Amino acid sequence: MFAAFFPNQQQRAERQHLRDVITHCRKKLRHDHDLLSNQQEKAFSCEIQMARNALNAKAPGLARVTESLIDSFNRCFPQPGAGTLRENGDVILVAFVVAMAVKAFFFQPFKIPTGSMQPTLNGITVRASKPHEKTWWYRLVSLPLFGEHVIHFEARSDGMLSELKQVKYGPLHYGGGRGFLNFLPKDATEFRVGNEKYSLPMELNKFRSDVLGSGDDGSSPLLRYGRLFKKGDVILDCVVQTGDQLFVDRFTYNFRKPERGDIFVFETHDLPVSSPGEFYIKRLAGVPGDTLEIKDPDLYVNGEKIANPVGFQRVMSCENGYRGYTSKLSGQTHLTGPDDPYSLKAKECFALGDNSFSSQDSRMWGTVPYRNIVGRGFFVYWPFTHHFGRIE
Repeated sequence: MFAAFFPNQQQRAERQHLRDVITHCRKKLRHDHDLLSNQQEKAFSCEIQMARNALNAKAPGLARVTESLIDSFNRCFPQPGAGTLRENGDVILVAFVVAMAVKAFFFQPFKIPTGSMQPTLNGITVRASKPHEKTWWYRLVSLPLFGEHVIHFEARSDGMLSELKQVKYGPLHYGGGRGFLNFLPKDATEFRVGNEKYSLPMELNKFRSDVLGSGDDGSSPLLRYGRLFKKGDVILDCVVQTGDQLFVDRFTYNFRKPERGDIFVFETHDLPVSSPGEFYIKRLAGVPGDTLEIKDPDLYVNGEKIANPVGFQRVMSCENGYRGYTSKLSGQTHLTGPDDPYSLKAKECFALGDNSFSSQDSRMWGTVPYRNIVGRGFFVYWPFTHHFGRIE
């Protein structure tokens, strides 16, 4: 009884296998018949029909029929991987289109270029190293986790600082004058001490202001002209923060107007800024119809000291790195004091940096038209510091 039952099971499996192969061959022929010559198409169709006849007649030896049909399929379509490659290409193309759509209509990556929003958001900054930042383990994780280049330059020859110039510098460069990797180079400043060259991942203008000049808090320069270095002396012991990277929400403003307190990104191609065409990020301090005043260190809107959102409170607290709003910055033409209010017209916004003492904003070059607004700062995705997460 078992001997009779087992062959029946095997025959049913062979019939099912042949049925699946026939179905696949018919679909392939319908889909890609244009890839075959008339003779190939006719021969393959005949092979499929013969297999169907054998299946319907329940003829013996269906395994051999299945093998023959598979061989015929491979002769007609000798590159079975081509379809998979094409399908993968389609998937990649669709994913690319979706990514571009997300960037255009939903979330766009953005990097903070300056320190005008500090300490709310970090731009490219430099400061003296702290003791724990000089350890080997911190230098190992500082860039991938915290977006920091830990710099320790020692003089390799006697000499003085000279020959500043802007060059390209690899972002994975971990100290030393020459470094060991130059992958995806970015703007940097090269300088010479004696006969040796050193590079710092920072634009030349920022190097002059932040390394050779005094900090916003009046701290001493990190490097001075005129100092003579002996071989082995420490030239620079500092940390360069590469700046927060965030997603800009381009979707929300399609359904509501920009609101006071939003941190927003806007285009500058038609604004009288120092670098037209760049994208700026500031806090939206005034909306159409508002009248603004600065009474150092406070910001007034429509005659009252602004209370909400919380971002304004942090700036005016003059605590935790905030210094309040100032009406006395060089080059300021608007909000120059309590007797200089500014009223906004329709479809224009007033932009202020949270780092009021080091921000080029609407106080210098006027309002931002609605048409220039890209979106609002939404989420800091890197580096993994206390700024990581939602932006307020």
